Amino acid sequence: MKAFTTIILTSLIISVLVIVLPTRSYDEPSVGVKKGDWIEYDVNITGNPPEVHRNVTWMRIEVLQVYGTSFPVNLTVRFANGTLDSSIWKFNFTEGNTEGWVIIPSGLGSGDTFFDNFSKTDKHITIQSQEQKTVLGATRTVTYANDTYRDKQWDKATGVFIGSSEIFRNWSAYVTAVGTNMWSPQILRLNQIAFYTIAGISIALAVSIVSLVLVIERKRSETVECS
Repeated sequence: MKAFTTIILTSLIISVLVIVLPTRSYDEPSVGVKKGDWIEYDVNITGNPPEVHRNVTWMRIEVLQVYGTSFPVNLTVRFANGTLDSSIWKFNFTEGNTEGWVIIPSGLGSGDTFFDNFSKTDKHITIQSQEQKTVLGATRTVTYANDTYRDKQWDKATGVFIGSSEIFRNWSAYVTAVGTNMWSPQILRLNQIAFYTIAGISIALAVSIVSLVLVIERKRSETVECS
């Protein structure tokens, strides 16, 4: 009887876990970046921006570590005179800190939302659309959202923004991604099948040429010996 009771209790616990755990996993925002990931941008600022943004022409963000749904990144900016300045930005998706939508939870598609605790209007930002685009040499799924002063585009798989335009009262900022290590240009990877096919043909051709040269050399040697 005790064994039977134990089996029933175990079955009930397993059933509860099967029901509850997927729900928790689904509700938790997904981090699509990892330590060492980086992306660089060209920056074009017009008008009369605050001092901290004035004359910025380039920036780079690099993920330093990931702790659950939070992670620090090193953000480096370059000014028109060539000087650099770096600072640590701390993201936390659970607390709604996306640092102005620079990096958002990964995998979000049209109609999905992410939490922005610092938004002055709606704190749940809706992804408005998505499409396939060539980004830095590779086909990526790109998502879009905007509010009263900014339009932003993200790489869906990583959640990292790849372009934005932000128009304020006295100034504007336009940012475009120019390089990353998070994906490779397809011209280098091609399509894996095509790459290996071309590599195989090249190797086979090289072997054939070497074999032909060896045969010619052997016949030449035999002719010389006979004469």
